[in-house]
Amino acid sequence: MTKKKVRKAQSGKKAQAETQSKVKPVKSHSSNQGSGRAEASPALTSGVMGWVDKAKSFLLEVRVEFDKINWPSRKEAIALTTAVLAITFFFTAYLGIVDISLTKLVSFLIY
Repeated sequence: MTKKKVRKAQSGKKAQAETQSKVKPVKSHSSNQGSGRAEASPALTSGVMGWVDKAKSFLLEVRVEFDKINWPSRKEAIALTTAVLAITFFFTAYLGIVDISLTKLVSFLIY
């Protein structure tokens, strides 16, 4: 990750923290208090916005972490895949031979 991206992510977090500290709940003095209608409370609205901010922050952090990953080269990936497949086929053959041998031994002892 470049220094520019790190600074951009950090400045976004600082701006978000400043915005959250400046938000003040607004009290509504409505003239229809006896109407029985429910009004959206500031706590409910900030809860939804808080969720959006948290999701945005999470995705920014995921991007920062993805930039830290040291991905293997194509040559390394092919070599490791070949090694895994070779070991898998070896153990498959070995366990198949052991299974067939034990099956024949057990059938010989029983009959």
